[in-house]
Amino acid sequence: MSGTKPDILWAPHQVDRFVVCDSELSLYHVESTVNSELKAGSLRLSEDSAATLLSINSDTPYMKCVAWYLNYDPECLLAVGQANGRVVLTSLGQDHNSKFKDLIGKEFVPKHARQCNTLAWNPLDSNWLAAGLDKHRADFSVLIWDICSKYTPDIVPMEKVRLSAGETETTLLVTKPLYELGQNDACLSLCWLPRDQKLLLAGMHRNLAIFDLRNTSQKMFVNTKAVQGVTVDPYFHDRVASFYEGQVAIWDLRKFEKPVLTLTEQPKPLTKVAWCPTRTGLLATLTRDSNIIRLYDMQHTPTPIGDETEPTIIERSVQPCDNYIASFAWHPTSQNRMIVVTPNRTMSDFTVFERISLAWSPITSLMWACGRHLYECAEEENDNSLEKDIATKMRLRALSRYGLDTEQVWRNHILAGNEDPQLKSLWYTLHFMKQYTEDMDQKSPGNKGSLVYAGIKSIVKSSLGTVESSRHNWSSLDKQSDIQNLNEERILALQLCGWIKKGTDVDVGPFLNSLVQEGEWERAAAVALFNLDIRRAIQILNEGASSEKGDLNLNVVAMALSGYTDEKNSLWREMCSTLRLQLNNPYLCVMFAFLTSETGSYDGVLYENKVAVRDRVAFACKFLSDSQLNRYIEKLTNEMKEAGNLEGILLTGLTKDGVDLMESYVDRTGDVQTASYCMLQGSPLDVLKDERVQYWIENYRNLLDAWRFWHKRAEFDIHRSKLDPSSKPLAQVSTYIILERIKL
Repeated sequence: MSGTKPDILWAPHQVDRFVVCDSELSLYHVESTVNSELKAGSLRLSEDSAATLLSINSDTPYMKCVAWYLNYDPECLLAVGQANGRVVLTSLGQDHNSKFKDLIGKEFVPKHARQCNTLAWNPLDSNWLAAGLDKHRADFSVLIWDICSKYTPDIVPMEKVRLSAGETETTLLVTKPLYELGQNDACLSLCWLPRDQKLLLAGMHRNLAIFDLRNTSQKMFVNTKAVQGVTVDPYFHDRVASFYEGQVAIWDLRKFEKPVLTLTEQPKPLTKVAWCPTRTGLLATLTRDSNIIRLYDMQHTPTPIGDETEPTIIERSVQPCDNYIASFAWHPTSQNRMIVVTPNRTMSDFTVFERISLAWSPITSLMWACGRHLYECAEEENDNSLEKDIATKMRLRALSRYGLDTEQVWRNHILAGNEDPQLKSLWYTLHFMKQYTEDMDQKSPGNKGSLVYAGIKSIVKSSLGTVESSRHNWSSLDKQSDIQNLNEERILALQLCGWIKKGTDVDVGPFLNSLVQEGEWERAAAVALFNLDIRRAIQILNEGASSEKGDLNLNVVAMALSGYTDEKNSLWREMCSTLRLQLNNPYLCVMFAFLTSETGSYDGVLYENKVAVRDRVAFACKFLSDSQLNRYIEKLTNEMKEAGNLEGILLTGLTKDGVDLMESYVDRTGDVQTASYCMLQGSPLDVLKDERVQYWIENYRNLLDAWRFWHKRAEFDIHRSKLDPSSKPLAQVSTYIILERIKL
């Protein structure tokens, strides 16, 4: 306390009481107002709390410092240091029935009057009270009183025992201290060291001194100006803070030669520093004429002896109120809670909220720490209403051995859950590529196999200028349409699209049957129509309408198809052009777009984005000229690369373009698992050495390790070594490779 600025103290053991002290002592009781209204006469401290005045004590004038008795009984015993050096024990009217009531009014008087600057109760021997006084050349400045010592009123002249409240009333005086320390010096602050009840740390005039009461003739000291506000960290008893003007010094008592850390404050002088009693290593500081409390979070324990590295700290500021703050006090038990008081006695109850630290676990649980609490948020495995995180998907797929089926490659999309149409398209594409590559290598070893893995874009470019169109009859219709003659490259493209099987047979019948078995009636009808078999398309639609899960509206579409006419100005063409805009299924839309389009103009089919890429490409291979097909494939490839659409691997193949497409896909989804398995499937060596591909592979390996899927990672490494001969298996995988070969 300085001048008339108020100070504030929480009761050590009554967590709902505090005292404000300036010219008088005022005891307040704190109540929660969460579910109740503010009582009459109460002071609002925060949105959730209010204070009620319990009692006022005006019997101790000229207060300079106050210390609350640390024991449970008596509850409200306080020691008050006065301007004349006396220490008075007083109460706030709560201890009338206490067995210690005789202590109330007891005074401890130094030999020579001078100001009492600081008081400190011994935390272990609760009867000991240390007082720090100003300098006197013939007296000591640190006096340790035993509050239970005998009275000695006969030693002191009568005129010195008059109370200011009334000159006829005398008090109980003690003039003989238990210990006297610090001769011919001044004591500005002091505190007991918790590690030993006989050690007292005092901020003297020009040094910090540690007095050992077992040998008062000796002391350990260090010269410094930072002698004010000495306080011990309640969690690390060797760490002490003190201040001078605008600087805070942090000391380690194990190497007391110099501060381990100096914190530079604002130009204004400091008025108070205090360690948080509920939080490890959190120091609060207050400067004069400021409404800001600065917090220093010491992240580590005190540095070991001989280690010159400064401890890591995090600095932040809080503003509990708008007015200047006279003083503050940490709550003894409520975490990070403090109360502040302004010069005009306005008070605020304030909680310092911790910075929230977030962390993802390898299994996608989100954890965060706030104060002493640790929270976890995990995905519900049975909750199908929410889209699973990609990490969760990859983890589940790894458990199902996704990507490791190298015989029936298409089955990998089933191992992935059979939920993503893009993954289905990707693995069917890789399956067809593997199938036709093996077939070509057996028949005519050469570059044909590598051309398959280069994608349809490269295949189409290799046959430019070699294809001519011809007129073909419709099945069951007296009509002809221009269709491109299918050379070897276009047949290969149709095979990769899945429309026809390997060999020279170009019959789409088996493909239509497979679509019908899977219940894809609309798609099957559209493919039949694109192959000029309108009767088969109508038949498929009727089958779909009569099936168990079919749509009865397919009958209506079948009837519309059955009335097809080639006349340009017919009512049928006009009505179908309107009808197709109202259909929801994209395959039904493109059927009517095809029937109503002009020869050579099929944009309504080619640019219907909801139709599978492989069906649009197959259609283009049948109906577009070489130049048109090349332009269309080029444009569609760029769209797929930009969107990161896995259906585009059919066009790019496992080339540099394929890596670009996969990069967009990974950027969009984070699925390094699919990217790794895809690129290992048949990429040439220069593609596998691409740093992006290597980055995906290593990240997936790290993910498997993070999930502790050691065997899964070993399986992946074995799989990688088989498909990429340039990759050398790691030492820990060698055993697994040997075992695999033994099994074979």
